[in-house]
Amino acid sequence: MKLRKVQLLILAIVGGILLSVSFPFIGGLFPLAFIALVPLLVINFELDKKPNRRFIYRFSFIYLYFVIYNASTCWWIYYASESGMYMAIFANALLMTLPFFLTGFINRKLGENKALLSFLVLWLCFEHLHYYWELSWPWLNFGHILGTYPKLIQWYAYSGVAGGTFWILLVNIMIYVIVRNIWLKNESVKIQTPNFIFTALAIIIPVVSSLLIYHRYEEKEDPVNIVIVQPNIEANTEKFVLPRSYQLEKMFSVAAPEIDENTDLLIFPETAIPYGMDEKNLEEEQSILDIREFMAANFEVPVLTGADTYQLFSVKNSVASRKWKNFWWENYNTAIMMKYGMPLDVYHKSKLVLGGEKLPFVSYFPFLAEYSVELGGTSGLLGTGEVPEVFMAKGVGYAPLICYESVYGDYTSRFVRKGAEVICVITNDGWWQDTPGYKQHRMFSQIRAIENRRSVARSANTGISCVINQRGDVVSELGWNEYGAIKATINRNQEYTFFTRYESIIGRLACFLSIAMLLYGFSTAAQKSKWYPSALRRK
Repeated sequence: MKLRKVQLLILAIVGGILLSVSFPFIGGLFPLAFIALVPLLVINFELDKKPNRRFIYRFSFIYLYFVIYNASTCWWIYYASESGMYMAIFANALLMTLPFFLTGFINRKLGENKALLSFLVLWLCFEHLHYYWELSWPWLNFGHILGTYPKLIQWYAYSGVAGGTFWILLVNIMIYVIVRNIWLKNESVKIQTPNFIFTALAIIIPVVSSLLIYHRYEEKEDPVNIVIVQPNIEANTEKFVLPRSYQLEKMFSVAAPEIDENTDLLIFPETAIPYGMDEKNLEEEQSILDIREFMAANFEVPVLTGADTYQLFSVKNSVASRKWKNFWWENYNTAIMMKYGMPLDVYHKSKLVLGGEKLPFVSYFPFLAEYSVELGGTSGLLGTGEVPEVFMAKGVGYAPLICYESVYGDYTSRFVRKGAEVICVITNDGWWQDTPGYKQHRMFSQIRAIENRRSVARSANTGISCVINQRGDVVSELGWNEYGAIKATINRNQEYTFFTRYESIIGRLACFLSIAMLLYGFSTAAQKSKWYPSALRRK
């Protein structure tokens, strides 16, 4: 049976909708993710039966599918940057078509069964590389679809998010094989019994194993007492306009009643100090002096806070450096650990938001710097930190993740390997207003908790400030448009998970296998080519 192009178009639209509504806080119907790729696989393999204008139709249908997925799940970026939204939707959808074009190539050279295997490893490779290059935007990786159901993904402590992607891909492939055999090849349902059994096991085994891990996992008692502040200052109209003293006083007034002699750490959100401070004179900055005065009056509590900072250089330091008079200056999104009577610890955000804090390939095309999006405060083209930094306070190691960094599992694990016993996330999610964006962002902190078995303390300017336990459960939270503080006792942990030690083995292995499959495909194509020596040519 051959499908007409209008049928393939309908499959692309329906499939894109299915995948979209499976994503958290768009529809949250995660079981649909296990069938949402089947229409796309049907399209990809059916088009290889239609050589006439195959490239155009493949691109059109697959690109439409992923535009629907990207637009439905990330439309809320519009409230921070209209151009950033278009970049995220259309550029990312374009990138997502690449594994399918390569799968089509393997299908034509090596056959459909090898192409299905290649699709599995090519997509895993794509997601893995999407963490590391200039256009990094891993927000929509398939493994994140399961992020709001921590009971089902406890094995992320071994596999990371790539394990969830592998699960979704495998089940989709198995269901596609069944659909292909019955619908397109007219095979009987009865002879599909082994495929039905394998598919059922592929679904059931991960669920059962995760539930067992979840209910058996117990945190070791090693308490840390924290206070988390959510000042609820509107990001677009207030954050970078209201007086510094007013914003600090608002945080002090809600934090002070919750602090006692047992408090180990007070956490303020990203850019809690919203106006630029010279890092050479941080100790003399009025905001720092005010916080130190507050610490002295409140049991000398250590404070982790976000800040907008800068450095001056006599020469250009990086692509993020900008000229000012006779100097070059570089702006940073910064986390600062303040301990009473001790020097400041400073960490610069390393994983920057595409469009809002960095531009791709600007080191090769410097003129792009003028197109960076200015949102106020630490935005535009920012300098970055070089390595993860762990902050110590009262003998406890804290990972100071800043906003978007919490999306990166491998990067978070490097903080843990350097001694972080608790993960802190400071963020400013108010840019996106009351949309799915800040809810999805909170979900990433749940995944990071599971991967590393670390409690997470999350302080948002507004959005969701919360406490997450080592199983990924949200223990307590302040929601959208709420002003207040959370006082909580969490457990620190010094043990490493498999994922913490080795990061995403699945992703790295998929990259090696992808290279092998493509080389196999290219070598086969070469042997069939008329340019290949006739004595060695594959018939």
